[in-house]
Amino acid sequence: MAMGTWSDEAAWDSLTQTGAYLKGHFLLTTGRHSDQFFLLARLTEHPDMLEPWAKTLAERLASLDVQTVIGPAVGGIIPAFAVARHWPGSRVLFAEKDGDGGMAFKRGFRIEPGERVVLVEDAVTTGSSVAKVIAAVKGAGGEVAGVGAFVDRSHGPLAFEEPLTALLKVGNIPNWNADHCPLCQEGLPLTRPKS
Repeated sequence: MAMGTWSDEAAWDSLTQTGAYLKGHFLLTTGRHSDQFFLLARLTEHPDMLEPWAKTLAERLASLDVQTVIGPAVGGIIPAFAVARHWPGSRVLFAEKDGDGGMAFKRGFRIEPGERVVLVEDAVTTGSSVAKVIAAVKGAGGEVAGVGAFVDRSHGPLAFEEPLTALLKVGNIPNWNADHCPLCQEGLPLTRPKS
């Protein structure tokens, strides 16, 4: 994909070229299983290929009129930074696991009461990670104006109510509870691509 241009076809090409789109038997972050996986860290390691994704998402989120971009650690850190680069004067924070199943702002990151933010994630499946960051933002008195993602692979309702803007919607990709996974039933080895 040429820098600064966007098309779904070129986006799929960049995912394939970088190894960010995989087929097999995968354990998702949510604990569910799927026959396809987006390892978008493989895309974000190529800034020139990431740039059209970031620029396009920044353009589509610009109407939210926010200056703070938050990414859930770890997958959302680079996408959040890449999007924020397109908004002069913006700042980027990331939320980390808090040890109690939630997310928290550490490293001195602070959100001011009433501060409007946008969350940027690499991929959304159920939205559980995003929902935990939203809870952390609200707990600090902030307001989430919206959520952006490079890939939306959700099937049904998300774990958050804020509006989602995604560049690629791929909700037709199946995912299953481990108990009902047909790939497990076939005896196919389970891969943990993020390991």
